[in-house]
Amino acid sequence: MTYQPDVPSRSDSAWIAMSAASQGPWAAALAGGAVAGGADLALHLLGGHLSVAGPLSFGLAVFFLIGAGGALLRRGQDRTRAWAQQHPWSYALVPAAGTAATVFASFLFLSGDGLFGSLWEGLSDGLGVLVLLGIIGYVARGVRPASRR
Repeated sequence: MTYQPDVPSRSDSAWIAMSAASQGPWAAALAGGAVAGGADLALHLLGGHLSVAGPLSFGLAVFFLIGAGGALLRRGQDRTRAWAQQHPWSYALVPAAGTAATVFASFLFLSGDGLFGSLWEGLSDGLGVLVLLGIIGYVARGVRPASRR
């Protein structure tokens, strides 16, 4: 018999997802996001476009992908990670919302896109993180399942 925690409401599942995501390799995620954002900024500068919002949003998306994806792929016994692997789309909503909010804010304050352009950038990056983490969750369930206590 497998363990299925009772999740009566959406807010409870968000807390479980945040608990599972907090176990990710966030130092490596910060380094990966900084490298990806820096490389994107260098490519923008080589192309003659001085833009900070685009490279920053790319770095933020990579940061959330490495951190939340790494939490799914870690070894060990944890009920929250087991729940996240059983519900990969519910788990992916939390990092995707974080990506959407931070990318929206970076485009709103650092670019001339305006409110709706910034909203579009935030939602599209959040959707990309959602889809990629959902796929990582399905793969992690088969490759490295979390054991339940």
